[in-house]
Amino acid sequence: MEELVAEGLVRNIGCSNIGPTLLRDVCNYSKVRPAVLQVEVHPHNTQDNLVKYCKQQNIAVTAYSSFGGGSYVEMGMCKEAETVLVDPILQEIATAHGRTAPQIALRWAVQRGTAIIPKSVKPERMVENISLFDFELTEE
Repeated sequence: MEELVAEGLVRNIGCSNIGPTLLRDVCNYSKVRPAVLQVEVHPHNTQDNLVKYCKQQNIAVTAYSSFGGGSYVEMGMCKEAETVLVDPILQEIATAHGRTAPQIALRWAVQRGTAIIPKSVKPERMVENISLFDFELTEE
């Protein structure tokens, strides 16, 4: 991948699904530092230290699975009650803002400086997912 950058075929390279120790090794030993790290991030899996490290290293973070383990529900590996979508605290915050729990989870991620890539095939959910920029969450 570094050769692709050197040849001008790509501008940046990134990493996915690696933790802070391996990312530190990549940063210390690579010729071209990663521009982005893509990892699972949501209110039940905040990855605070990893996100902080990325900010210190000027590495953008792209969060996937912003709603928690929904795909695990489909595989029978967790229950719907374990996802962010039905979290009582997110539900309470959503009600207070006149929003949905998914919008609260996405806004939380955006406000902490991570990019998000929510998945949906339903146009109404796509509209809901993009409708995040006319409200803010408090630190509390």
